[in-house]
Amino acid sequence: MSFILTIISTIKSFISSTEEGYSEKSDNFIEKAPPLVESGILPQEATEALIATLKKIEEARKQKNAAIKKAHDSRKEFVDLKTGGDKQLREYKKAIDMLPSVPIEAKRELGLVDEKKTEESNNKRPDLKIKMVAGVPQINYTKSPMHGIKLYSKINDGEYNFETTVNLSHFDDTRSKLNPKETEVREYYAYYLYNGKTVGKKSNVARVVLDPIE
Repeated sequence: MSFILTIISTIKSFISSTEEGYSEKSDNFIEKAPPLVESGILPQEATEALIATLKKIEEARKQKNAAIKKAHDSRKEFVDLKTGGDKQLREYKKAIDMLPSVPIEAKRELGLVDEKKTEESNNKRPDLKIKMVAGVPQINYTKSPMHGIKLYSKINDGEYNFETTVNLSHFDDTRSKLNPKETEVREYYAYYLYNGKTVGKKSNVARVVLDPIE
């Protein structure tokens, strides 16, 4: 069997799709266009208008990047300061707790008391979300304040015959496909676990489609 070599031609736009490439081409045009205007090769009014626009774009690009850097630096400064402040707050609270002269009312007024939160579990239900990680379905949910979930799963039109206890806030379904060459649908639902007991309501049903492996 012989094959015919086919040459495929594509056209790449002269306008760069990347920010860096656009900037480089703009600088090149701004530098090389004026001499061609002076020599009468390029139209003066249109060329000068385009140069003015390209300069505005470049200035806006620089301002945008400077703002991004400033925001990044400001956020880092905030996180670093807050981390240090949190540590100082904990040390201060620990020192205050050692002073019998400071009443609990004063601590509460200053916001230096850990408040115990009580919640009803009857109406709580896991919110399952699925994403593919390295080709494997990963089921995610909000764990706290529960201790985990009881997860159930079925494949295609089968029964929910897969059951597992999940103690982390995610579960990687590493089971092999029934047939690697066929599309496979997996569905999941779960209940919360607290102190080893199933509590709350049934979660949503999460669904993922696994494509055939060729």
